[in-house]
Amino acid sequence: MFKELYRKLIFFFGDIRRLNTFPYITWSVHEHKVDYDEALEALPLITYGDVGIHRDSGYLSNLAIPGFMKHAWIHVQDGTSNPQITEAISEGVILRNAIYPIFSDFSIILSPKNVTDNERKGACKKAKHVIGEKYDVNFKFDIEEELQYYTGKDKVKAKRDLIESQRYIRAYDGAFSCTELVSYAWWHKREELRLYRKKRRGKSVIIADDFLNNRWEIKWLSKSVTVAVAKKYGLHEEGLKMIEDFLHSKEN
Repeated sequence: MFKELYRKLIFFFGDIRRLNTFPYITWSVHEHKVDYDEALEALPLITYGDVGIHRDSGYLSNLAIPGFMKHAWIHVQDGTSNPQITEAISEGVILRNAIYPIFSDFSIILSPKNVTDNERKGACKKAKHVIGEKYDVNFKFDIEEELQYYTGKDKVKAKRDLIESQRYIRAYDGAFSCTELVSYAWWHKREELRLYRKKRRGKSVIIADDFLNNRWEIKWLSKSVTVAVAKKYGLHEEGLKMIEDFLHSKEN
C-alpha cells in the first residue's frame, strides 16, 4: 500500500508546473518553446539508435533532477512517415511517435559515435523488448541485473516452462526510469559511450546531461537551446562546448 502511494505521489509531482503568478502552480498544458514545425524539421536527420534529450520548463519534478536536460528517449525507427521512439514515462515504457518528446521547450538529438549498424539495431531491440514495463520511481539503475533477467526471460518463453517462468517473475520486478532505459539499450557500448553511473542525491544514476559527452555528436538542437541558457540551467562544461561548437558549425 505504501509503495503504491509513493508511486502516485511521484507522478502527482511530475505533472505539476510552477507559475510566476498566483496560484503559482498548475496542471495545465503550456505553450512549448519548440513549435510543431520546428520539431518536424528534426525527423529527417534522425537514425534509429539516436538518443533524444529534452527539458520541459516549469515542472516541479525538475527540481529533483540535476542538470539542464530532464528526460531522455531512444529512437527505434527512423524516417518521416512513422518515426518511433521508446521512452519511459509515468505510464511505463512505451512506444510512440518521435514527435512527442521533441515538441518540448529545449530539445537535442544525439548520435553515438563509432557504432555499427548492428550495434544500433541491438540497442533498438533491447529498448523495444521492455515495452510495457513499469516506470521505476525508485531510480535503481540495476542494469546488469536487468540484462540478466531479460535474457533469461527469453529462454523461459522458448521453453514454455510455467514453473521456471514464475520463478523469474517472482525474482525480479522490472522497471525503468527514462535515462535508465536509454542506458540499458546502449549498455553493450557503455565504455565507448561513457555511460557511467554517478552518485547524485543519494542515488547512483545516469542523468540526461551525461549523454552530452564527446562520445556522442549533436545532430540537431532546437533554436531555444543556447550556450547561455544551458549554462544557466547547470549544464557541465563539456556539454556547453559541444553546443557552442555545433552552433558555430551551423553559422559557417
